[in-house]
Amino acid sequence: MDRTNRRRKSKKSFVKKFDMKDIAAATKYTKRLVRDNIKSAEKENRFNDDVQPVDWEGMQKVTEDFVFVSKNPFKILWSYVARFIAMAVAKLLCFFGMGSARIVGTENLKGLKGAVIVCNHVHIFDSFFVRAATFGHRLYITVAEFNNMKGFLGALLRGAGCLPFSDCFSAMKRLSKTVGALLEKGNFVLFYPEKAMWPRYEKPRPYSEGAFHAAAQNKVPVVPTFILFKEPSSLRKKFSDKKVAEFHVLKPIYPREDLGNKANTEYLLNAAYNAVCNFYKENSDSITD
Repeated sequence: MDRTNRRRKSKKSFVKKFDMKDIAAATKYTKRLVRDNIKSAEKENRFNDDVQPVDWEGMQKVTEDFVFVSKNPFKILWSYVARFIAMAVAKLLCFFGMGSARIVGTENLKGLKGAVIVCNHVHIFDSFFVRAATFGHRLYITVAEFNNMKGFLGALLRGAGCLPFSDCFSAMKRLSKTVGALLEKGNFVLFYPEKAMWPRYEKPRPYSEGAFHAAAQNKVPVVPTFILFKEPSSLRKKFSDKKVAEFHVLKPIYPREDLGNKANTEYLLNAAYNAVCNFYKENSDSITD
C-alpha cells in the first residue's frame, strides 16, 4: 500500500500551503503554478510529484482509530444517498465537465467480481469517469490524505466510498485489511498508481506498486484504464478548442498462479503499464515521433 502523504514533507515536492477561500487568487495561482511545475518535474523525471497547491487546513487527519467502512446503520444509509449523488454527478460531469466524454470498453468489466482498477490521474473529476464506467459494481476509491476533507463535502466523499491513505502505520495496516475485505466481497477498488494529479497531462506516467501489491495479495485482476485526450470535432471547436476526454477500459490482467506475491506485484505493474503505454501510442493525437 502506498504511503502517499509522506510526499508533502519532501523538499522536492511542489505542494504548498494555500488559502483556498480566495478562489479567484487560487485559480490564477494554480494555472501558472501547475504549468511551470509540470515542466520542471518532467525535466527532472519526478513524475509522481504533486504539482498543485493543497489546502492542508481543510484536511481531516486519518488517525489510528479512523473508520474506513462504517457498520453504523445511519452511515450505511448515508452511503447509499452519497453514492446516488456521486453517480448522478458522474453522469453529468462526463457529459459537460469533460467535453461530452465517451466511455469505451466497459465490456471488459463483464463478469468481474472483485478487481483493482488503475487509472491515470489527470483531472479533478476523473474518478467520476471510473464510477460511470463501473455502474452496477460497488466502487471504492483510494485517495491521498489531503482529500479527506472536513465538513459536508468530506462526509459525502467518504460516504461515496473514498478510502484515504495516512502517515499512520496502524491506519495503513487497517486500510490494507479493509481493501482486502472489499475485494473479497466482489467490490472494485480504484487506485491512482501515478499518485499525484497532473491536470490534462496526456502521456502515461510511471506507476508505483501499491495497487498491484493489493491485487497480488488478494489474487484479483487489475483492470488498466486510461483517459485519452482527443482533438475536438470541427463543430465543437467553434465553442472550445480544448481536447475532449475519452475514458477507455482495457482488458483485465490476472495474477499468475506460478508467482508469489512479490513477483506477481512486479508482473502486474509491468503488464498494466505496458498496456496503457501501448494503447497511448496507438491512439493518441499527440504522438509526434
